[in-house]
Amino acid sequence: MVLPPSIRQLDRLVDRRSVRVVLAVVLIGLIAYYPGAMASPYEDTGLEGYYDNRIVEQASDVKSIKHERVTEETPVYQYTELSPVAQEVFDKTRAAETNSFTIRICQDWVLTCDAYHESETPEEFQYGAVGHNVDRSELYTVIEYEDEAYVLQTGALGHGDSFGLGAALSVIGESLLVLAVSGVLVHNTIRPSETDSNEVASIDIALAVFIGVVALAAPYLHMWDVLTVAWSRLIIAGAVVIGFPVYYLRFR
Repeated sequence: MVLPPSIRQLDRLVDRRSVRVVLAVVLIGLIAYYPGAMASPYEDTGLEGYYDNRIVEQASDVKSIKHERVTEETPVYQYTELSPVAQEVFDKTRAAETNSFTIRICQDWVLTCDAYHESETPEEFQYGAVGHNVDRSELYTVIEYEDEAYVLQTGALGHGDSFGLGAALSVIGESLLVLAVSGVLVHNTIRPSETDSNEVASIDIALAVFIGVVALAAPYLHMWDVLTVAWSRLIIAGAVVIGFPVYYLRFR
């Protein structure tokens, strides 16, 4: 049975509208229910230096240590007594040019982690911020390694807030971009243009799929240094400032 052209055209219109609505709902769902959409793969405690490690003194032996915060109550470990993860953190700190190393904590929802999960942080060391959850004296540990003694200071000595305006604007901008694309899909469904066609619908769908893929992949692109935070912000700004006016001038 051959369908009249008007019915075939109506079927295509319904299909375009259905796909647009489904994609809009999926994109909104990403923002509302999936914590990894457009997010950083690493946790932010909001406290600068929370997971810092730094060697603040190196001496020939424990008795030669002069640091004022090292007392008889300060924990002392032989290197071999440390757990494997504690040895790894100490080695990375000692090998760094600045004698410092910051542990990055992966979010719980990441599928792969190139840093540490919170449960993997060394139990031998205390992390936190003075004035927030630890006392200053708790942040010092002495480690004896190859006939030398190292004073390792962990955590933050001050209670500083590290959450910046730029990070907040980035999160808001990324969310608004996804919501804006959803809005375009819904708008084109409710009030399609006179020139609405398969070409326009394909562009809508391709744009929505692209934004959805980027939203899901962004944490891992940041983790693998494929896309920096600065570049992601630039792409978002470009898409909003340039992309939408061009789209509406061209297709509306």
